[in-house]
Amino acid sequence: MPLLKSDQAVVKSECRALYDQIWHATSPTLELAQSALMQPSPLSLTLEERTRLTYRRARALADAHKLTVKDVAYLTPSFWKLHTDMIGAMDGGAVTLISIQYNLFVGTVAPFAATRPDLALIVQQAMKFDISAQFMLTEVGHGLDARNLETTATLLPDGGFELHTPSKAAAKCMPPSTPRSGLPTIAVVIARLMVAGEDRGIRPFLVPISDGTQMCTGITSKALPPRTGAQPIDHALTYFDRVQLPSSALLGNIEKSRSERDDFLATIHRVSVGTLFLSSGCIPLLKIAVYNASKFSFRRKILGHDGQPMPVIDFRTQHLPILHAIARVHVLQAFLIQAAVGFRDPKVDPRVRHAIATAFKAVAIHDFQSSIKALNEGCGWHGYYERNQILQAELEFRAVGTAEGDIRVLAIRLASELLIGRYQVPPPKDPESLLAQHEAGLFAEAKESLNLIGGIHRSEAFNRTILPLALPLIHAVGYRMAMEAAIEADIDPRLRSLYQAGVIKEDSAWFSEQGGLSRKVQRHMESQAADAVLPELEEFVEDTGAQLYCTAPMTSDTLWDNFVEELETFSGNAVWPKQAQ
Repeated sequence: MPLLKSDQAVVKSECRALYDQIWHATSPTLELAQSALMQPSPLSLTLEERTRLTYRRARALADAHKLTVKDVAYLTPSFWKLHTDMIGAMDGGAVTLISIQYNLFVGTVAPFAATRPDLALIVQQAMKFDISAQFMLTEVGHGLDARNLETTATLLPDGGFELHTPSKAAAKCMPPSTPRSGLPTIAVVIARLMVAGEDRGIRPFLVPISDGTQMCTGITSKALPPRTGAQPIDHALTYFDRVQLPSSALLGNIEKSRSERDDFLATIHRVSVGTLFLSSGCIPLLKIAVYNASKFSFRRKILGHDGQPMPVIDFRTQHLPILHAIARVHVLQAFLIQAAVGFRDPKVDPRVRHAIATAFKAVAIHDFQSSIKALNEGCGWHGYYERNQILQAELEFRAVGTAEGDIRVLAIRLASELLIGRYQVPPPKDPESLLAQHEAGLFAEAKESLNLIGGIHRSEAFNRTILPLALPLIHAVGYRMAMEAAIEADIDPRLRSLYQAGVIKEDSAWFSEQGGLSRKVQRHMESQAADAVLPELEEFVEDTGAQLYCTAPMTSDTLWDNFVEELETFSGNAVWPKQAQ
């Protein structure tokens, strides 16, 4: 049912206020960003030392934001602000750790603490980062089909449980579980409850993993190698060898599931929260990339035709990717606010809430990947180095495409359900807009293809014909929603026009074939939009608020001189051998 105009005004006012709160209020990490703790770590540190540094930074981030259990449970704006903190550009690993700890662990355990006083202390320790708290769901052999996981928790005669990894494929994968953190570690382990040989469905169990020095009895952690370019976290494979657990380890009841699917989804309900908010971390990363690439482009000069120095930012090929990235930042900021408001609304169908999160993730990841690559390429050889924060941001954020739901699979599921009519996403507010027409056009084409294969969605024909269309379909939904959010948040019309020109460029063929926009017209639209934003480029760059979080040597003479001073230096008095002359 459409909202009344008065209700629409209230929603718009709420979104605008939230936009200012999240994006314009002073960050609680400004002081932390300038501290010695957050400065680039010496290359001489060992892997264990670098890992512990990431945990120390995560704890400092937790202390700066001072979230409460209520913030986590109810997804308050303070929770949003944590996930969009610019500190993520300095150590994405710290943000990853705190997101796992707060969203997945505390978010899962806290509801049980209301009737289990014994859990309150653990929750508070996790909130203060006095312990490392993990969430173990996926297995080596069961990722996207986690409902088929193999780890078992068997009820024992004394009321306790035996947690066991029955095969190599059942090892829990990715959650950090080694003692490298130096912190006592505990985890919510998702396992199959077995009672007298009967499978009673998937349940969460609270399991001590290590004391911060060594693993608990029966538990083995095999550390995975560091991810390329990412801040080191002790991601691992975790195995349980008939681990004995008390009866209190079970979170929930022991009764057989009436609906295994519903109970499974309830158990992992915080994963969909991560689908939305973990993806939002691309926004601060894009901001720092815009700032660093722009500062470099203003500093880097060549001799012009008149023999005078000119900054490379003057070239269209240099400033156009920066302008597009700025537009994407502002539109994504608005989209996140609208998506978060819709996602936490209990009156909205849970399937639709998850659809909103999926649409945001699809657009956020695509916009980030498109911009970050172009920005980095504009920095020449400087872009090859992690220290300049752009390449590292790209490599750090790649994991988000898979974390909390592989976006390709989420898109396939959502597109399939929309095509067969199981539910609908919020309809366009302006069906005549270009992006709404694009969305409608792609869905019409997909439905026509579905009808040609008999409308059967579980078939080889569906696999070959419809699955490749899924991600573009969800992109189209997300682009339209993003533009609507930008309009409601009063984002600068010039930035909206440039964002739209970028979307058109992404699917130029459709807009040429069906939208009545020739390639020449499309290029003219982009050029006009870029020209409108260009005069205020420097102002938009400063408005990112990235300066205090910037450690890139290429952005200033001071940072460059300091960087060069730190480099390993070789000199001597060697004489070239005579025989080599």
